[in-house]
Amino acid sequence: MSAPARGVIDKAALQKVIAQSGVEVSGADVDAVAGSLKRIESAAAILLQSLPFDETNERFYRLLEIDPTGGGAR
Repeated sequence: MSAPARGVIDKAALQKVIAQSGVEVSGADVDAVAGSLKRIESAAAILLQSLPFDETNERFYRLLEIDPTGGGAR
């Protein structure tokens, strides 16, 4: 078994993980969660750059509000 490419979210696996928690999910729900995970990953990757420690928390939350598709935060 090979690891998925970085930044690629396996939506079928994500749906399975959510469903195992006992929650019924639709395709739209999985898409929303996948989008949130992509924004979190993007924000974390930017924060890996050298930053003053006291700025990282505030900047992280600002970055989460950025929609990588350019459509604004959801």
